[in-house]
Amino acid sequence: MHNLCAGRLHWIDKDKMRRFILASQDSETGGISDRPGDLPDPFHTLFGVAGLSLLGDETVGAVNPVYCMPQAVIDRMGITQPQMLKM
Repeated sequence: MHNLCAGRLHWIDKDKMRRFILASQDSETGGISDRPGDLPDPFHTLFGVAGLSLLGDETVGAVNPVYCMPQAVIDRMGITQPQMLKM
């Protein structure tokens, strides 16, 4: 897990967080909302899936916490350290 989280995981009730994220999922249209019962959106879906990954949920692939992208994509691109994007 990313260095920012190191030593702080005990602050989070992983099971409660996982249940909250999954309860915020829209089973009809897909996606994740900011709270159960609200409409899902891309922002909360991205961070919901990333959160599940960082919590160790085995139903989603590993997400790189620096890039917030699937680790498989980072590996395939050969990125080994954080890089600045060139504009």
